Amino acid sequence: MPAHIFLLNRMRIYNLVITLMLTLICIAPSYAQDEQLHVHTLTPTSNYSRVALKTNLLFDAILVPNIGVQVNTINNWAIYADVMYAGWDIPTKHYYWDLYGAQIGARKYFGEKSRERIFSGHHYGAYCQALAYDLQLGHIGQQTPTLNIGFGIDYGYSFPITRTLNLDLEVGIGYIGGKYHEYIVDEEHYTWRGTIERSWFGPTKAQVTLVWLIKKSKRSKK
Repeated sequence: MPAHIFLLNRMRIYNLVITLMLTLICIAPSYAQDEQLHVHTLTPTSNYSRVALKTNLLFDAILVPNIGVQVNTINNWAIYADVMYAGWDIPTKHYYWDLYGAQIGARKYFGEKSRERIFSGHHYGAYCQALAYDLQLGHIGQQTPTLNIGFGIDYGYSFPITRTLNLDLEVGIGYIGGKYHEYIVDEEHYTWRGTIERSWFGPTKAQVTLVWLIKKSKRSKK
């Protein structure tokens, strides 16, 4: 499959994911209410550390390992940093899937649920992104010569699924820009086709994140 067709299809799927996630965010509060009350009774907020680890399941599903750390500061504000990396190569089929990136941001949790359990409830915030890739699917590939940079604002909802795990649904809109080279692969020869300047406004973030709330040690409770 040519890379430009793959990217077009991926954008369509991405917009569908955004729509589905917005729907889930709207219905999640009512769905999770009983479960949250049950979890809070068993493990109050004071039992958790101010640090949580997380991974975006959407990236995991497309074989892009990623991990993030989130720290609660004051007044239910949190800061976080995420990194991802993938390097897959199937030379016989001209498939090359190599990308890496990072994201930093801050968010504010609010509402009743945010006061009952750390890293829970509605949240809004802002983020910055950096991404580089070399995608070759068939005989046409695309490669970024430098990092593509983006930023935006986001909204989401996080609710417990176990005593120490939350599921966070989040979408964001903003800008991402940068250059990428397009090249043709013909019998192991790579021919440069052109350089394209990307300037995109719209959905730039979609996450279904598994968040691990780290319990405090017994010594720290004393």
